[in-house]
Amino acid sequence: MNRQIEMVVLWTLVIMGFLAHTMADVMPAFWGEQIVTMPTPAHSCELIAMMLGVCYTLPVLAIFLALWGKHKAWRIIHVLLTFIFTALCLLHMLEWIDEFNPVQLTVMPLMGLIGLILFVKSIKYAREKRNTEVEETENDAEENEDTDENEDTDENAAREDANEEQTNDNEAQATHGETKESEAEENTNTK
Repeated sequence: MNRQIEMVVLWTLVIMGFLAHTMADVMPAFWGEQIVTMPTPAHSCELIAMMLGVCYTLPVLAIFLALWGKHKAWRIIHVLLTFIFTALCLLHMLEWIDEFNPVQLTVMPLMGLIGLILFVKSIKYAREKRNTEVEETENDAEENEDTDENEDTDENAAREDANEEQTNDNEAQATHGETKESEAEENTNTK
């Protein structure tokens, strides 16, 4: 697997980890227990926007950068996004000092581990020396090979059609020749 696909898989695991984290927080509601302290109405929109940004927007931007960010600047921004995510995960785990939550014990250490792995892989990805011009010429060469293969296929099809037509003509001539001979024999027999 190349490094880009590995990072996309890890970012997908991050999104799934956020979903598991949310489910673990909400599950006690099924037993009638309190699940969260309600934020004040003045801060609820800001909290929701921040969590949406961290849980969805940050991973999606990072996936876009991993897949299509070919320049070094984009790769450095990807490293910064992975650093932000890893730092937030580790800081969130520090909340266990005040109040230990056994429900999050399965989710948060894995999220922290995924964050660290992702951070290391993105640093390695950013350090890779890439010559985008070489990649572009390789991509152009691949496209030209595809075009050449299509042209070869078209030429082969044209040859096969010509061969079929020639075979049909030969058969028609042979059949026509046989009918002339049989007519000649009939004429001879009738005389």
